[in-house]
Amino acid sequence: MQITFWGAAGTVTGSCHLVEAAGIKLLLDCGMFQGHEEGKNRRPFPFDPKEVDYVVLTHAHLDHCGMIPRLVREGFAGQVLSTPPTADLARLILLDAAHLQEEEAERQARKAARRGEPPPTPLFDLGDVLSAMDHFSLRVGYGQEVELAPGVKVKLHDAGHILGSAMVELSAAGHSLLYSGDLGSWGRPIVRDPSDPPRTDLLICEGTYGDRTHRSFQESVAEFQEALVTVLGRGGTVLIPSFALERTQEVLYVLYLLWKERHLPRDTRIVLDSPLGSGITRAFARYPDWFDEEGQRLFSEAENPFRFPALSIVRSAEESRRLNDAGGGYVIIAGSGMCTGGRIVHHLRHRLWRGEDGVVFVGYQAQGTLGRAIVDGAKRVRVLGEEVAVKADIWTINGFSAHADQEELVRWALEARPPRAFLVHGEDRALSALARRLSAGGVRAEVPGPGEKSRLGCP
Repeated sequence: MQITFWGAAGTVTGSCHLVEAAGIKLLLDCGMFQGHEEGKNRRPFPFDPKEVDYVVLTHAHLDHCGMIPRLVREGFAGQVLSTPPTADLARLILLDAAHLQEEEAERQARKAARRGEPPPTPLFDLGDVLSAMDHFSLRVGYGQEVELAPGVKVKLHDAGHILGSAMVELSAAGHSLLYSGDLGSWGRPIVRDPSDPPRTDLLICEGTYGDRTHRSFQESVAEFQEALVTVLGRGGTVLIPSFALERTQEVLYVLYLLWKERHLPRDTRIVLDSPLGSGITRAFARYPDWFDEEGQRLFSEAENPFRFPALSIVRSAEESRRLNDAGGGYVIIAGSGMCTGGRIVHHLRHRLWRGEDGVVFVGYQAQGTLGRAIVDGAKRVRVLGEEVAVKADIWTINGFSAHADQEELVRWALEARPPRAFLVHGEDRALSALARRLSAGGVRAEVPGPGEKSRLGCP
């Protein structure tokens, strides 16, 4: 079994690892690069898509599934294996991404026409996504073993990251590989805790937060409540940039409990201003059996985190624009989570310079993104081509992260007892720190670069 690391090798996005075994080729994820590395998405694939037999998809975040439509357009004729929720959520995520790709291509085409240049083409379009979804034909539950070729078997385990997320156990020729995908944190709402890992010969482990420890979820909720009460109490509005998948649903869960228990003013107006977020929220409601026990109980009630009096869902662009002229007393959840596009960017342009307002970041901010610049303390930022002063209060609450922190990663990885581990999906500092911790625990931990190969069972 040979593994070649192509995406998320020494960086956080673009997860994609090629495995060759028993005459077949499969990809562990096929994700899109984001932030300052998004230019890599237009490079040729470093392998022939026509020769790939399977894509084993861990979950539906764009940095793990976002290049599948292009893979199909360039000749992939195999099957995508995932859990049922992942397949449904990926459809929504990819359709939205295609829509944004087409819009951006139109804008760039107008600029190119003025310069007398040929128009650019989108990375993929709606037709590519619909074609790609025809390949999502292997939908399996946790613990269900599937034989991809004689002697090559795959089994998914709950990664506890988002709804339907999985870690991948792959075995061939008497050896086993375990790929964490994105590993969740323990004690989070809605999703279950990550499964105990099986023992493995080789571990491929994410390290997004490999250099830090999160606050507990309870402490994070308390900090979140403090931020909301502070801003709402002075007549301001709170903006929450949020990833449409998982983070939005978790934020709604916490907001519902705070509102229900009267920790927020009763006249607080909570707005979900994200067409994609609202679509994914409806998709979540179709899979209550995949929630944890508390989530199943809570969502069985008529009033629940996705449906309560203080919550309204904005769908049209006109409704969204009207929020810019609204006064205080609002909590507005909008995408994208790193402020790289979407409706949150428009809200930031109208509110970032207002001292009475606040912005609460509840997710990771990659280098090169607007969100990262704000979190790092920039006094002025460019938003939609305009320079905007940052006068709103800024909070960063990492305890909402859907990723395991260093202590959780180390505990989980050592439980798998791998003699060797490759660390991916993290910035250099995080991966190096995690490598030191795992090496101290007796694991030969390495950080592979793009194109680096390893043959399982061989140095």
